Amino acid sequence: MQLSWTSRSHPGCLRQNNEDYVACMGDQGLWLLADGMGGHQAGEVAAQLACQIVSQSIRTGSEPKEAFSLAHQLILDQSEGQQSGMGSTLICLQQLSDEQFQISWVGDSRAYRWRNGELEQLSRDHSYVQSLIDAGQITAEQAREHPEKNIITQCLGAIEYDAIEVESLNSFWLPGDLIILCSDGLNDELHDKEIARILSLSDEPEQQLLDLEEAALESGGKDNISMVGISYGEPKTQRTRPLSRSKRSNKSEIPDSLDFENASGQSSVSVLAFILLIVFLILASAFWFW
Repeated sequence: MQLSWTSRSHPGCLRQNNEDYVACMGDQGLWLLADGMGGHQAGEVAAQLACQIVSQSIRTGSEPKEAFSLAHQLILDQSEGQQSGMGSTLICLQQLSDEQFQISWVGDSRAYRWRNGELEQLSRDHSYVQSLIDAGQITAEQAREHPEKNIITQCLGAIEYDAIEVESLNSFWLPGDLIILCSDGLNDELHDKEIARILSLSDEPEQQLLDLEEAALESGGKDNISMVGISYGEPKTQRTRPLSRSKRSNKSEIPDSLDFENASGQSSVSVLAFILLIVFLILASAFWFW
C-alpha cells in the first residue's frame, strides 16, 4: 500500500482573487491547505506564509502546536499597512508512520474521511456556530443558514488572539481511505450528504475532486474552492495530480519538492529567504534563552 494525492483550487464564480493556498509535499509526508483573509490581497500572503512557515517548522522537527504558533506570530509581525488585519486558517495532514497520520488545524478548513462509502468529518470547526452546536443551541442544519456562520473563533495572524489553540488528532489508514482537506468554499456550497453522493460516483480521487469542484461551482461558487485529496491504496504510476489554477484551465503540476504554489501560480515569498529567516529565529531564540 502507498499514498497518492491530488489537488484542486478554483477562485469560484464571484471572486477575482484566490486567497486559498495548498502545499503538497508527498515525498515528505506533508499536505497543507490554508484559507486566507484580508483586503488588498493580504489573504493570499497570509495563506502562503501559513503553509510555508508551518511546513518548514514541522520538517525541522517542531510539533504542530509550535509550528502553528510560530506562523501566527510571524503573520502578526507582517501585518501592517495594506496587509493590516490579514489572517489565515490552516489544516495539515502529516504522515507519522506507514499506517498512521496526524491532522492539525486552526480555523474552519476541514478534513473529511471517505471510507467504505461513508463520509466522516474528522476536524471540528473553530467557529461561532460550532460553539452553538456544541452547546446544543442549534443544529448543524440550522448552522448552515445562521447569519453569523462565517465568524471563526481561531485563525493564524488575528490580533485578537495572544495565543492560538491548535487541535490535532491521530488516526490510522485503512486500504481505500480517502482524506480530503478543504476550504469552506466547498462545504458552504455542498451538504455532507451531497459530498458523499458525489464521492460515491467514482473511485478515482482525481475525478472525485473534479466532480466536487464542479458541483460547488454549479451551486453558486461564492467563495474560493480548494481541496487536497490523499488516498491510501495500491501503488499508482503517478503520485501527483494537476492543480487547477483557473476556471478549468491553465493547469500545472504540484511537485514533490519544496516548490510552493498558490492558485494563481505566483510566489510572493522566497522559500530561500524564508528558510534563512527560520534559521535566524531559531538561532536568536537559542541565544536569548542561553
